[in-house]
Amino acid sequence: MTSTIDPLLDIQTKVLRATFVNNMAVLKKYMPDVFKFYENYSPTRVKLTFDKNGNLNLVSNGNLIYQDDPKLSSEQQVTEFLKKPRCLSYHVSQDGTGFYEHEKVLQTIVERRKNDVGESTQRIFPKDEQIDFIAFMGTGLGYHLQSLFASNTIRYAFVYEPDPDCFYCTLHSIDIGDMIKACFSRGGQLTLQIGGNSNGFVNEIARIFKRKGYFNVSKMFLYRHYLSDETNEAFQMVHDLAYRYVSGWGFCEDEITGLSHTLTNISTNNYPCLLETAKSRKRELPVFLVGNGPSLDFSFEYLKAHQDNAIILSCGTALKPLLDFGIIPDIHIEMERPAELFGWIDKVGHKDKLKQMELICINTVYPEILKLFKRAHLVLKPVDAGSTFIQEYISDKYSEVFYCNPTVSNAAAASAVAMGFKNLYLFGVDYGFKSEEHHHSKGSLYYRDNEGLDLGNNSVALSVPGNFEEKVLTTQVFDSSRMMMEMLLQANPDVNCVNTSDGALIQLSTPCQISDLVDFPIIAKKKEVIEQLLKESFDNAEYKACDHMAEFATLLPKLKAITKKIISLSSEVKTRLELIDAFTAQYELVNNFEHNRIHKMYHVIMHGTLNYLQSNIMSNTYLYADREQQEQFIQFALSTMNEHLLSLFEELKENYNKPAKF
Repeated sequence: MTSTIDPLLDIQTKVLRATFVNNMAVLKKYMPDVFKFYENYSPTRVKLTFDKNGNLNLVSNGNLIYQDDPKLSSEQQVTEFLKKPRCLSYHVSQDGTGFYEHEKVLQTIVERRKNDVGESTQRIFPKDEQIDFIAFMGTGLGYHLQSLFASNTIRYAFVYEPDPDCFYCTLHSIDIGDMIKACFSRGGQLTLQIGGNSNGFVNEIARIFKRKGYFNVSKMFLYRHYLSDETNEAFQMVHDLAYRYVSGWGFCEDEITGLSHTLTNISTNNYPCLLETAKSRKRELPVFLVGNGPSLDFSFEYLKAHQDNAIILSCGTALKPLLDFGIIPDIHIEMERPAELFGWIDKVGHKDKLKQMELICINTVYPEILKLFKRAHLVLKPVDAGSTFIQEYISDKYSEVFYCNPTVSNAAAASAVAMGFKNLYLFGVDYGFKSEEHHHSKGSLYYRDNEGLDLGNNSVALSVPGNFEEKVLTTQVFDSSRMMMEMLLQANPDVNCVNTSDGALIQLSTPCQISDLVDFPIIAKKKEVIEQLLKESFDNAEYKACDHMAEFATLLPKLKAITKKIISLSSEVKTRLELIDAFTAQYELVNNFEHNRIHKMYHVIMHGTLNYLQSNIMSNTYLYADREQQEQFIQFALSTMNEHLLSLFEELKENYNKPAKF
């Protein structure tokens, strides 16, 4: 007796198989890694099924994933999404000082938009407007992807499916080939992340922006198809950490200031630079790295009693409370470039003690500050115009010190590791605080009236795991600093880092109460030891007798020509879609300079300013509903941007050979 095969079921099964085969052919061409993963794949947890109504569905642990018609419910979900889409938008902060020209330029663009269409940064998303960037969390059967691509123009799509089984089913239910080709045809791409975690999701989005331009973050749509621990975590994390996408770009004016300081520090003063070979020395002496967090107040007694047992590095504003308590650091670390830092250090007092201390600082630090100490030594900041000049036009034997931002404790830890030290002990490196009123050591200048110190954006935005407490408060800057410290330790697994600070937990460090620290032997002839290790780690032999100011002057015509090229790429722009194409071309031109010896410096000098200008203009362009009004705004914004770019070149030309602008 032969069994009867349901003809409809047979046809549906063959269609599913044909869809899978077609999708695999597309993946083999565009995403070979995904193709290889699924080439011989067998799902174990989530599988395809037909429900009692004959609809294709997903089943897991005997339960249907979709309780209603999967296709109809997915299309209804898309309809609701388009009525009020979830998205992250970039808009210029209103708390700038207005001291720098770039702040004025960015605000000029914002004010024009406000005058045209009002204060609100919200606008109903029209169906016919291109979606520049959308991140999907969860694919299911993929009907929502199919529906959204059918009804909207999409340029960049990032698709994250935590469960590989689920996406295997998606490959049977919808045709992803047309989606991939549609994104490519508009100058974008469709990216797949299958499996992995929310960290990978957030980081991969950042990598897309790095490759394709940060102006794409101006309006980033977020579509969560189903609720699960993984998609919920991804959704929350991209909200919590989105600030990382739009911070730390830098500005051209800062690069000009840092470049002038660097050229003065190496040409006029001949301060030695850290050698690439220093890291290989593997120094086992303990280093006490002292930050200015609140828990420093509980560290003074130990540090004073054991200052002969370790090399003490003071970080920035930790200097004053240490000196006031009678502790003279062996080496002080500074990283900020503004000349006004001189006044802050001057207020520390203890001028005679400063002359007993060695200084290690980032190459961009104001030259007059270096003269306050016994001797000064430079470490090269990565992605910096001055560092690029030294490495590309003087010698690559001088070491860039990675993970040295955003705070001075990062610079201290990165410098110590780059000098070969393997044992770091953190004191007052809190990266957080238990009370908003107590964010630094009580003995620091942050709590003195009329000192003129700018704490920066210290608004509490995050609660994070503590080193000794369950949770502590932190800020975006402190959280970024903690993350950078973790990246330093991850990149150097041979470094032992003990954290005595009562602040945020630093992954890969070992929490340890001060009372539980082991005893360290006294370092015999400590000053001589430090002098010798600095002599071994730093030199100025490659640039001592050269006129680097004159050499840099020969690069100016090339830099001006590139500036004009950037401007020319937006000369014919009228619509928002044309603006996207122009910004893409500008970004690719500058971004491609990153690994070009002759043009690399232009990338370093200009990429941050270009990111801010492009993102600001694009985010405001979105807010115009009237196309003619939008076109007029685009013309105004581009004209303002181009004038600023030309003025920046003139500022560079006038100030590269000055000891400081500010």
